[in-house]
Amino acid sequence: MNRPPMLLHVKIKNEKSDFGLWLPLFLLIPLALVVLIILSPLILIAVLVLWPSGWGKLGLLALWAAVVSFCALRGLKVDVQGRRENVYISVV
Repeated sequence: MNRPPMLLHVKIKNEKSDFGLWLPLFLLIPLALVVLIILSPLILIAVLVLWPSGWGKLGLLALWAAVVSFCALRGLKVDVQGRRENVYISVV
């Protein structure tokens, strides 16, 4: 599995100003783990209730797919250009 991204760089340029922001994503990982630990009993109950219908396995796979998708964001670059503004997003 890939390593999760560490930083998110957002840069907005328009005619009047340039605005750049670096967001540390590595600080969100402990917060996400705390939320996952708090919600784990509810997730477990939901999986157990939905397992006979076949949706429980899909729920577990959805959690795994969310983690893998977050780790795959590393290297993503989005550049949106308008008439008056440019927005650049980079995940490092």
